[in-house]
Amino acid sequence: MGIQSRENRYFRRYKKKLSGKVSNGKNAHAVEIVDYSLDGVGVMLHNNAPISKGDVLNVENDELSIHGDCEVEWASVTPSGLRLGLHKLAPLSGSLSNFRLADILIGLQRSLRSGTLRILNGPVEKNIYLRNGDIIFARSNQKQERLGDILLREGRITQAAYDITAKLISMTGKRQGALLVEIKALEPKDLTWAVQHQVEEILLDLFTLSGGTFEFHEDVLPAEKIIRLKLPSGQIIYSGLKRTECIEALTDYLNLPAGTIIAFSQNPLDLFQDITFDEEDKKILACIDGNRTIRDIGVLSGLDDATIRRSLSALMNTAIIEPVDRQMPEGSAPFEYIISRSEPPPGLIDSIEELHLKFPVSDYYSILGVDDSATDNELRSAFYCIAREYHPDRHFDLDADIKGKLHTIYAYLIKAYNVLSSREKRMEYNRSLSGKQPAFTRAELARNKFNEGHAHYSGGAVAEAAKDFKEAIYLDNTEAIYHFCYGLALRDSDRLKDAERALSRACKIAPENDEFSAELGYIYVRLGLLLRAKMSFIKALQINKTNRRAQEGLLSLQ
Repeated sequence: MGIQSRENRYFRRYKKKLSGKVSNGKNAHAVEIVDYSLDGVGVMLHNNAPISKGDVLNVENDELSIHGDCEVEWASVTPSGLRLGLHKLAPLSGSLSNFRLADILIGLQRSLRSGTLRILNGPVEKNIYLRNGDIIFARSNQKQERLGDILLREGRITQAAYDITAKLISMTGKRQGALLVEIKALEPKDLTWAVQHQVEEILLDLFTLSGGTFEFHEDVLPAEKIIRLKLPSGQIIYSGLKRTECIEALTDYLNLPAGTIIAFSQNPLDLFQDITFDEEDKKILACIDGNRTIRDIGVLSGLDDATIRRSLSALMNTAIIEPVDRQMPEGSAPFEYIISRSEPPPGLIDSIEELHLKFPVSDYYSILGVDDSATDNELRSAFYCIAREYHPDRHFDLDADIKGKLHTIYAYLIKAYNVLSSREKRMEYNRSLSGKQPAFTRAELARNKFNEGHAHYSGGAVAEAAKDFKEAIYLDNTEAIYHFCYGLALRDSDRLKDAERALSRACKIAPENDEFSAELGYIYVRLGLLLRAKMSFIKALQINKTNRRAQEGLLSLQ
């Protein structure tokens, strides 16, 4: 999976002023680092060096362990000097003293990365495996985190079973979990649960580390077969940070003044994560409205200060809430939306595909499912319903293409809500809609998508071509050629029944096209429907008696 658009800042930015140095191979310049993230750094250059967007600079800073090339994403002249936004070209790596583990995992999930996150802390080594941003497995070199040791410690297997399988590992080369099933110490149906429990323990223990380094190896995953798990990053982070030994390390959140105002995150991507909150946190979340302070929350919830501080630390690290320096306007996400867990809508992938096709030709009102007279409350309710339902973090087992479309949809939903929830922006948007024609008609968008499909098909990318042809049909189902080419792509993917439906539709729209009828005949042959095949070949020859494909098809049936 390639890196997503840099317009989307998936990794948290940290504000910190440090000295550094940049060079372009010829000249070196002293700079002031003003902020940084896992994949970028912001610097201020106090002279007028000839640096512009697209340049590659070597950046040096020991404290952040930045030693390598960065590309200039943007450059802006300010009264203080030249402000540069740099994108790191080296693999993602750093120290856990400079980056929170929670921010690393959330960033990797939001940017849909696949690969291995390796964490080292003295003798401890742990590897977290991600596919399209989802945590699918983890390993540890710590004995206490081996599967058998965890099950023995929790009383789920006997010492005898542990000892037998420990000896068999070296003799057979098999994993302990499989051996425990073989000797009937563990039921096959319990093995997946046991492995998931082991992985959760490996991950949760990471949050107790006091330091260490990390490095992310893009697209590096285990070569051997593993039990692929489904572990929401938000839930892992939340559960890990709730551990007492971890919470005490989060002094920046624990030591906030009692008068600090707490608000829900303004980013819906942060709000609707797949997290199950405990009862104490539900009480605290119910008190947050963007106006109340930590002191107010304590009085209203009835919880002691230590409990509130621990909960606030976990909730802030998952980015659901944040401290703010002023009271927030009304309109925060209702408490009920944040704590509720919705089931994936039926036909999720089809819904995503449909929304992805719909939003380029839809106005903000229709994409949110409201009319242009919707009140603020109606608009807010509609937005939070759809934002929760289609939150990217809540859906596993989606391929990179679908997940990418889901992120694109979500960004558009947020943009639509931000405009319509502002009185001034909404008025301006309404004025822009008056007499406005869409930049592209549906027919034009369909033709563009069809051309993309044709290019994919010609290049042998049959699966991509099928998706493109399907989208073209969604935008304009009156063109027979779209159905015909979709049928060919389905045929080449061995989806013969679907191909038959697509080609039949093409023949219905264009009954005088002999090529369509001939190809449909060959689909019937492969399906074993020989009488239908014969009729299709005959029809093609009635239209055009020189159609070679139909002639050959008819002869093959004799």
